[in-house]
Amino acid sequence: MKNSFLLLFLMLSSLFATAQTATNVNCNDCAGEAHDFFKEMDEGRVIVLCWVMPCTPCIGPALTTYNVVQSFSKTNPDKVSMYLCDDYANTSCKLINNWANQNGLTNTTRFSNNAINMLDYESIGMPKIVVIGGSDHTVFYNTNNTVDANDLQAAINKALALSSTIEIKPNATALKVSPNPTNNAATLSFTLTSPSQVVIDLYNVEGRKVGNIHQGLLQAGKNEIRMQLDNYSPGMYLVSISDGIKKQFLNLIKG
Repeated sequence: MKNSFLLLFLMLSSLFATAQTATNVNCNDCAGEAHDFFKEMDEGRVIVLCWVMPCTPCIGPALTTYNVVQSFSKTNPDKVSMYLCDDYANTSCKLINNWANQNGLTNTTRFSNNAINMLDYESIGMPKIVVIGGSDHTVFYNTNNTVDANDLQAAINKALALSSTIEIKPNATALKVSPNPTNNAATLSFTLTSPSQVVIDLYNVEGRKVGNIHQGLLQAGKNEIRMQLDNYSPGMYLVSISDGIKKQFLNLIKG
């Protein structure tokens, strides 16, 4: 009988030791964008966290992680995101951005915020890479100092398999920007299925937020938001619209 209880205890201990779940984080990234990790995972996003010092030994594993994440960009667009985090949130966003851009980690979201803590995932690393996702907020991969590209890819695939069952329909539909291209102004039109707090932002091609167009409650039905663009340089931009359920993007070209 004692042996049976001991065996049961060991089995349960093993189960709880391996069934690690993610820690929720609510904070802003280096571009000033607000994040809620659990909400993002509930919406089907797979998050690849990569903590760096930043330093030279971090470059190789971080680049491997980046390349694996980018390999999903065509097959699973906007589903797998790499969040590049300063290890102890004691490096400025400016330095993190410079380090990332200099080392080819361009399409990443950067953080320097102590709310994102390595110790929530057992131990520290240089770098440390963790994959989280699914509606159960599962940890699919957790490694320190080095990364195996095949293992990382397999972990992301597992996370996507669970996340693909989550179908989130946007509240905002029939999105359109006109005229596009434009010189000084454009109108964003869309239809809301229900009244919503809507945030509309403008991003440059580097993924940096350069302006807020609208923030506030809009009623159900067709809405039109005028975007005045006199103060923006010619080029390509992304118009982001968050309807409280999902974030969507539209291209905008200013001549």
